[in-house]
Amino acid sequence: MYIKRIKNRLRKITLKILFGRNKGFYVLSEPWNYLIILDACRYDIFKEVIKKFDLNGRLEYRVSRGSNTTEFLMENFGRGYYHDIVYVTANPFVDLLLKDRFYKIISVWKYGWSDELNTVHPREVFKYALKAIIAYPDKRIIVHFMQPHYPFITMRSIKTTGISWLRSQALRGGSVKKQDTHIWMLVASGKVPLEVAINKYRENLEIAMEYVIKLIDYLHGKIVITSDHGEAFGERMHFLIPKRIYGHVSGVRIKPLVKVPWYVIYKPYRRDKRIVTRMELQKRILMIKDKLNM
Repeated sequence: MYIKRIKNRLRKITLKILFGRNKGFYVLSEPWNYLIILDACRYDIFKEVIKKFDLNGRLEYRVSRGSNTTEFLMENFGRGYYHDIVYVTANPFVDLLLKDRFYKIISVWKYGWSDELNTVHPREVFKYALKAIIAYPDKRIIVHFMQPHYPFITMRSIKTTGISWLRSQALRGGSVKKQDTHIWMLVASGKVPLEVAINKYRENLEIAMEYVIKLIDYLHGKIVITSDHGEAFGERMHFLIPKRIYGHVSGVRIKPLVKVPWYVIYKPYRRDKRIVTRMELQKRILMIKDKLNM
């Protein structure tokens, strides 16, 4: 245990020397009404995919304060209590790390889990997000989709544990002690071609975006689509270090991991346009309730 602590300490010192001070962006430093998080979404892939959708927004980028989810969450929300925010999440880390930080956490990873996919389908996040905007009309809402993070919905032939290990820990209320096999481990070991994994990653993002588009139809105000961190496709850790990074790891602040999209959409109330009331939104959601099997 003592040796492990020493190794972790040395790792932190080394990473700090290599990457310097964290100059990332705080997501609460800008106003927004709805923050939609696409887990592990690279800026460059998002830039490609967003062109396929008819969205009237502005694409920017930000430098995340985390190169993985835990860093992102703790850096942005690890201090204070956010009484005006409801967090709808498919990622169990929100519950594990920030249990008492928000007005309410809606744990889609618990109620909308798919044993077949070993993850949460974005359809479930969409459904619970709709419920949240009806139940909490006076709150700001964060909607955290699990995709494009592995496992890949269109890649069921290759069996991995996905994020089931994380969900199991969260259900028991314990800390994450072990991470099981995931797709980027298979890529790094040469068992899955990198090109195949990248294509499936892109498809995961496209599937999630279909539900993001549907969700935005029910929102108003300032809506931001972003990510907690990116994903590495075998880029070098540092020009001085030949080690290549696959997936995402803490403390490694290379561009593929910390450059994330910041896509801004404004849907303000206008005096010359009819305002959609809470009751009208409820009616619209009830119209698709059977279809969604809510």
